[in-house]
Amino acid sequence: MTDSDFGMAGEVTETGDAISAFDAPEISPEEHAEHWAGILANALASTKLIGVVEVRSGIGQVHVMGRVRRDQERMFLEKIIDPILRFFDRLDGGHGFVGKQFLLKDGEVKYAWVISFASSALKETVTQLCRCFEAAIPRLEVTEAPLLGPGAPQSGGRKSGRRGAAPVAGA
Repeated sequence: MTDSDFGMAGEVTETGDAISAFDAPEISPEEHAEHWAGILANALASTKLIGVVEVRSGIGQVHVMGRVRRDQERMFLEKIIDPILRFFDRLDGGHGFVGKQFLLKDGEVKYAWVISFASSALKETVTQLCRCFEAAIPRLEVTEAPLLGPGAPQSGGRKSGRRGAAPVAGA
């Protein structure tokens, strides 16, 4: 295979079909908005500071409503709401709203947080909006993990007669 053949290999599949035949299907503006509303809702939920209860969208619009535990409201305000409000303040080609929506649930007055905005460039706006509160998403770092499976036989320094780790002759 020559260099020119290698460069062309990425444009066809193993069966020789053109990759362009497998482009993503066209979606409606409503489906586009619904997709990006879901992305924002998932990013907010991954912070573990808000439980998303409603996601709505329209062409160029996203509306997410969620509940925040009372003991986490201060952290939610600092890590989520503050960066979002700062983002909305400099948003070009759109506008946003953050607030509380009050409702009756089982005869009691409850409220939920609302993050709502409109944008002519929904994909870019949602991407940047999610980045502004990215630091609030907890990260897990695994430093140790147990090895699964049967344990290695302990020979006590004696040869067990089985294959496995053994001293290298001549070392």
